[in-house]
Formats: sequence, structure tokens, C-alpha cells
Amino acid sequence: IKSAAACLSCAALVACETAPQNASLQCGAGGAAAGYLLCKALGGSDSNCLKTATVVGVGGAAVCYSYSNNLERRRKELAGKENNLDARISYVRGLNSDSQQLNTDLAKRVATMTQRTDELVAQIGQRRVNNEQLAKERQTRDDEIKAANAQAVQSNAALAEMKAYRTRSKPVSTELDADIAKQEQLNKETNQLVSQMAAQKTRVV
Repeated sequence: IKSAAACLSCAALVACETAPQNASLQCGAGGAAAGYLLCKALGGSDSNCLKTATVVGVGGAAVCYSYSNNLERRRKELAGKENNLDARISYVRGLNSDSQQLNTDLAKRVATMTQRTDELVAQIGQRRVNNEQLAKERQTRDDEIKAANAQAVQSNAALAEMKAYRTRSKPVSTELDADIAKQEQLNKETNQLVSQMAAQKTRVV
């Protein structure tokens, strides 16, 4: 198992040397290594900690980078065609697809964090966690919440921009209106998931 932990740590170091387009791997590998070490520090078994590390790594990568990168790419594709209705419809539909994936990723992170927090609360009650370990757990949750909230902020900004465009654009497009309404609903789900994640942090006292 030492080799497994070393492999995870090594993966994090290798990822740091990759090109910017591999940012998702970078975040995921770092999360995997940190997840394994924290799990072991809190008394988890080798097999369970390896499973936890895998979930943390994959979930972290998606939450940290996927939505932001896709939004940047779609904005570049829209550049110069901001007043073209068809281009706008294609743009908002792309955002909706990205938001659906983001919400799927966030839901997985919420489930993982909730399970981990349940375990941690039990360990706290059994006095099996020291202050240093608690501090690390709180920092882990802070980092995850900040990453998730950053995605929500960008998603909300993209929605506000589309609404502003819709207000000033003519003629009326029921097709675009429906897509924007869908985006608004997806954003509400994103914000709710981030709030659920933040609620887990308050349980670690």
C-alpha cells in the first residue's frame, strides 16, 4: 500500500508538470493524493482510503476545471457573433449542457462529502480525531466549497449576460427564451448543490 500512496503522490507531482490543457488531471491527481493521506490519518482502511482517493480525484477535477474551461471556449466561439441569434442559441444550449454536467459532478461531490462528514462526526464523538486532523478536514472542505462556488459564480454571470442580451434583442425568440429558462433552472440547481456542500462544513466543529 505504501507504493499505492507513493503512486498517488507521484501522480500529483507529474500532473503539475503537464500543459495547461491538462488542468483537470492536475486538480484530480492532487485531490486523490490528499484524499488518501487524510483518510489514512483518520484511521481509514487501505482499501477504503484508495476508493475515497479515487472519488476525490475524479470529482475534484470536474468541479475545479471543466465548467470554467468550457465557458471560456464557448465565449471564444461566440466572439464576433454576439448579435447573431442562431449563434446565441447554440451558445446557451452549450452552456446548458455544461451546467448539466457540472450539476452531476457537484451532486457526486456532495454525496462524497456527506458520507465523509458522517464518518468524521462519528470519529469526533469517539474522540478519535485531534485538532490538527480537524484543521486539515476543515481546510479540505473550504477548498472544495470555494472551487464549487467559483463555478456557480461564473454560471450565474453567464446567465445574467444572456438575460441582458435577451432584453435588448429583437425580434422575440421563443426558442431562445426556452433555452434561457432551462439555463436559469440549472443555475438554481447549481446554487442549491453548493449550499448543500457548505452545509457539510458547518457539521465539522
